[in-house]
Order: sequence, then C-alpha cells, then structure tokens
Amino acid sequence: MSAPEFEIFQDIPFPFDRGAFDRHIQLDRFPSCAEGADRLVEAALGRARPKAVLRVSYVHDREESSVSLDGVRFESRVLSRNLAEIERVFPYVATCGTELDELPLASEDLLASYWLDVFKEMALEAAIQHLRAVLRERFALEGFSSMNPGSGDRNVWPIAQQRPLFSLVGPVEEQIGVRLTDSFLMMPNKSVSGLFFPTEVPFESCQLCTRPDCPRRRAPYRGPLESIHP
Repeated sequence: MSAPEFEIFQDIPFPFDRGAFDRHIQLDRFPSCAEGADRLVEAALGRARPKAVLRVSYVHDREESSVSLDGVRFESRVLSRNLAEIERVFPYVATCGTELDELPLASEDLLASYWLDVFKEMALEAAIQHLRAVLRERFALEGFSSMNPGSGDRNVWPIAQQRPLFSLVGPVEEQIGVRLTDSFLMMPNKSVSGLFFPTEVPFESCQLCTRPDCPRRRAPYRGPLESIHP
C-alpha cells in the first residue's frame, strides 16, 4: 500500500442474502411478519453502505506484555506473543455504515429494531470479508488471523486499547463515520476494530475466552495462553 498510510473503502459490495436473513430472524415461525420484514429489508437495502479503513503498520518494539506498532504502544501479552515473529500487520476498522442508523423506526417497534440489527450485522460482515479479500489478493496473504480489543476475556486485549488503535488507523470518524464512546464502544454499534496479522495457525480470541454461552463464539476454549503459545 502506497501513501497515504491508510486506505479507505467506501463502496464495498454488499451481496445481501435474503434467505440467510430470513433464517436468522426465523421468519418461517412468524409468517404474519413477512410484510413488515419485506418493508424493512427494502428500506435498509436502499441505505446500506458498509465501509472500512485499512492500514499497513510495522512492529518496532516488543516486550513480554506489550508491543509497539509505528510508535503506538499496545498492552497485551497475547498480542505480543502472537506478533513475536511478525514484522508487518494490518490495523483496521470496519462498519455497517452510519446510513443504517439513520433509518427511521418507531421507538416501540422492538421487532423491527432486531431485524435491523441482523441486517447491520450482515453489512458489517460484508465489510470484513472485503478486507480479507484485499489482504489475500493485494498482499498475497494465504493465512492470517485477527485480534480485536475487548474480544475474549478482559485480559486478552482490553477494550480500552480501542483508543490507541483508532489513533494508529487514522481519523476514523472522518474516514468512515465510526466514533468511540467514553466507554470505548463503537458507534454505529455494528462496527469492529482490530489487527490482521499473518499466521500459519489460525488464532481467535475466543480460544482464550472462558465465557461458556457467548453467542458470538468463533472457536472453542483451548485453555490459558501457555496452552496456545507454550
């Protein structure tokens, strides 16, 4: 990636899968809701603009519990272990887009709000998959993993590390409309920040997460850090 240091993606394709959407909201169990779901999908498709920003960064310093990327320091023993043999990494922020948050819904319409959240999650996934395709095609990465602040147990990579990650990626709110709250949550709510890094063995923060009923678990718990990085 040439200058600028980051690249903004504002025209990400969104191949919406209506069948997957209907299955997720279990529309077959509530056929009387079909007309309302149709209206929501039509309105949301007219506004959906998933976006992302990606940067190329380099590891400059490592300690047992921290790592510095282009002069920005991150506190995480897990991150330091994962980047032990790595020089180039790819910080990113991806989002469903602020346009979907502007879709007018009645405040008491909880069902439509749930449907919209499902739709927004699908738009976010399109943005993430677009970044993955860029890494494969442009940077010839065959295997890579991602870490995200706040994902997994509190000590994996604390959510407060969102702040230095945003400072590293660039003016994220100006670039793609994603802002951090005082509690380090992202708005729009269907947004994700993290760090892609090349690896031969896939890593997920879920492997270190002890929560048994997490609805977004992507990998089974494998024990403490030492069981993954002896």
